[in-house]
Amino acid sequence: MAFLPYILVCAGEDSGDVIGEPLVKALCSQNIVVKGAGGHRMQSVGMVPLVDFEVLPVSGFGDVVPKYFKLRQCFNVLKSSLESPECLGLIAIDYPGFNMKLVAQAGKFRKPALYVAPPQVWAWKRKRAKVLAQNPYVKLAVFFDFEEQVYREAGCNVVRVKHPFANSELGIRNSELHLERHKTSHGIAEIEAVFSQCCLLLPGSRKAQALRNLPLMLKAVQMTRKSLEISRMEITLLAARWELVEVFENALRQFGDDDLIRKIHVVESPQEADARRAIYQDASLALTAPGTATLELALSGCPMIVCVKPDALTYGFARVFVKTKYFALPNIILNKLVYPEKICAPGKEQCTVAGIAQEIASECISKQNPDTDVLYSKLSAGMSLGQLAAEFFRQFVEREAE
Repeated sequence: MAFLPYILVCAGEDSGDVIGEPLVKALCSQNIVVKGAGGHRMQSVGMVPLVDFEVLPVSGFGDVVPKYFKLRQCFNVLKSSLESPECLGLIAIDYPGFNMKLVAQAGKFRKPALYVAPPQVWAWKRKRAKVLAQNPYVKLAVFFDFEEQVYREAGCNVVRVKHPFANSELGIRNSELHLERHKTSHGIAEIEAVFSQCCLLLPGSRKAQALRNLPLMLKAVQMTRKSLEISRMEITLLAARWELVEVFENALRQFGDDDLIRKIHVVESPQEADARRAIYQDASLALTAPGTATLELALSGCPMIVCVKPDALTYGFARVFVKTKYFALPNIILNKLVYPEKICAPGKEQCTVAGIAQEIASECISKQNPDTDVLYSKLSAGMSLGQLAAEFFRQFVEREAE
């Protein structure tokens, strides 16, 4: 049997899939076989999937337990692939539950590993930086200056890279071209509700977490929908991938407010960054879960409220161990509270809903100062992900030449 070398990649969430797409594309353009874990974006540019991506997205301890055995099975498949003599190296993207172990395994077998968006040690579990520093075979690639500093101080081999959101068009209000492309591939009916005055709901890309966040958002809109602004708005519920569309539609049917539900359109979020940007720019308000979507919304100039309802175990753990002033990425990067943040503590849903509703009704939302230029400049530092992939691949070519 012919020896078919490949590079293993592991991305376990939609945000990782966005990051992984240009990496996989750059490698496949060099005729390198890429296998591993990733979503539609990574698969569309050439990655061969080894596991079911839908199993992987989880948020917090409470989400892991019900999927433990499926997750364990997926991890074992990736671990075996990494140990194969045909595997040249590893590209790990975020997802520390898997990738910290896979990176350690790569070091054990003396295989080079590139860890893009490594653990957020600036927020908690700082010891992970020391663990990574002790592995001579791993190189870290980070997006933000404050995390570069923490990893460099720990002795890690780290490089700063440009965030993929910094590559899409910035500040373009006339976005019909991108919407037309999305309409052509997804059908006019799917996005016709996104135009004009619109309130966006982005409950998250992880199914269990999104189903906790969605009722919180719906109740807040329900409480304020008689206000002058909300009453005139269309409400668009964005699903990060098509598998979540049916999940969200079922959740809406179970909510029990037919008048409100009739105003809500469930839309699959487009894969093209500029098409997403067009939707965000045309919206008047977004209620969003924390995560990378907050960066795109901020860069688009869309007013937003960041809200989340973690499971009780994760909430308790975070209260003790997570040491950050903010939890929304734009606020963290800018080091100030630009976008309101609401965390629903166990047993405090009614209070949180009232707080979100109050923010919706507040005139402060329309007066948010997003510091878009500052945010964009902070995301634009460093080499591109395509250049990073080319640099990672170059070491294998040089090894063959020796």
